[in-house]
Amino acid sequence: MKITIPGYSTLTGTPETILQLMQDARVLDEIGGDELIENITRTAWRAFGIGLQVSGDTYAERAESLLHEMDRNQMIKIEEE
Repeated sequence: MKITIPGYSTLTGTPETILQLMQDARVLDEIGGDELIENITRTAWRAFGIGLQVSGDTYAERAESLLHEMDRNQMIKIEEE
């Protein structure tokens, strides 16, 4: 997967890798896993009034779902690789 974060950069990798890269770049707080996903969804609601509907049975599925929801709400842009 390849995404562009407006005002930051373009990131490429698995959804889990992209979340880690966002965290490493200080775009996200230093927490991980499902806590990170919960924090992003909570912040999107509190700061922007955007409800992100994340689903999936595994962390990988939830990470991918989160990125697609962020794309759908124009917070990031998923690009063709």
